[in-house]
Amino acid sequence: MTVMPAPERPRIQVGTSVAAPPRRSHRWRWWVAAVLGLVLAGHVAGGWYFSGRIDSDVLAVTPGTMTPAFDDAQVVSLVGDRITLRRGADAAANFEAPASYGLSWAGGTGHAGPAVVNPDGTVTRPLDLVTGVAPKAGQGAAIERAYYFGDPAKALGLKTRTVTIAGAPAWYVPAARSSVRTVAIFVHGRNGTRMDGLRFVEAAHRAGLPALVISYRNDEGAPADPSGRLQYGVTEWRDLDAAVAWAQKQGLRRVVLAGQSMGGAVVAAFLEHSSRGSAVAAVFLDCPMLSLSQMVTNGASSALPGGLAVPGSVVWVAEQIAGVRYGVDWGAVDYLDDTSWLRVPTLVTHGTADPTVPVTTSEQLRDAKPKLVKLVEFPRALHAESWNFDMYRWDGAVVTFLRPLAR
Repeated sequence: MTVMPAPERPRIQVGTSVAAPPRRSHRWRWWVAAVLGLVLAGHVAGGWYFSGRIDSDVLAVTPGTMTPAFDDAQVVSLVGDRITLRRGADAAANFEAPASYGLSWAGGTGHAGPAVVNPDGTVTRPLDLVTGVAPKAGQGAAIERAYYFGDPAKALGLKTRTVTIAGAPAWYVPAARSSVRTVAIFVHGRNGTRMDGLRFVEAAHRAGLPALVISYRNDEGAPADPSGRLQYGVTEWRDLDAAVAWAQKQGLRRVVLAGQSMGGAVVAAFLEHSSRGSAVAAVFLDCPMLSLSQMVTNGASSALPGGLAVPGSVVWVAEQIAGVRYGVDWGAVDYLDDTSWLRVPTLVTHGTADPTVPVTTSEQLRDAKPKLVKLVEFPRALHAESWNFDMYRWDGAVVTFLRPLAR
């Protein structure tokens, strides 16, 4: 009888186990989290730093003075009516500009014409002596975009009365005809002075209008804003409101408002909030600062070493932090977001090379109100220097705009 062999049992090796499916590594998630954390930390750190820059460069009060510091240039030589200057410690972008400026030094003042840049970095300008004695080699000098020095009486030979409005000094220049009942009120720019308004006073007087050049809070000789910072119209409009009320008490029923740079924001805020807005017959704006956020973004476009731009996301974070740290209401200082405040004919002048307030802001205002706004652009002109680059064209445009209002 044949015996069948028993079936062979499967052999199992001692110490072995059945292999489990491979586990997926989650290490990549930790890498992503780490990178995102670094990006977030970088944005917070960068935003905090640049919010401080917003405070020091944009919000800080450094009131201008009508007494110049002679540190913009140093006199190299004066030959005939040609003065050669070397860049000083506080020289601005206009040191080499082909434009006309006021020039002052210890002992005199003058008018300097467009610059010719020399191979050694000095510049030579034609010089017209206005007051005092001619400068000597080695003297420090101040370059003044206002061109004129002193008050309207001293600089322009116009009858002038100094008055006090809202605790701040102002100049009133009456018109040649006492029957005129429309006054032009000039509001200077950020940390500027009333001398910035002298060119406008001259144009207004030629057009037949009386002019009022005001100071406002944080100016030299004026009360300080409770915040201790510039507010870009949010609070300053009340000082303009007081100026309009003063003018109306003098029998000047209608008003032309003129704002330069930040003064444009003050004008816009007045038109947005004041109950006296109906008295405004026309508006003139010179390189108006109508969007603080756009100005900050423009400045950040070359704020890093080598002229590199700060990333837009970091700028946004910086603005949010500045809002908390310094109480900036970005919506309140954006007068382009809603332009319903502008209801009267408006002339705007702006330099195409403005490094502070991009000309695109004025173009936005024109595009938003094409039936009201006439924009005159000045090629190559720097901030608040359209007049300096082409004084005859600027003066002609302003006088032509103002003259019908004196009738």
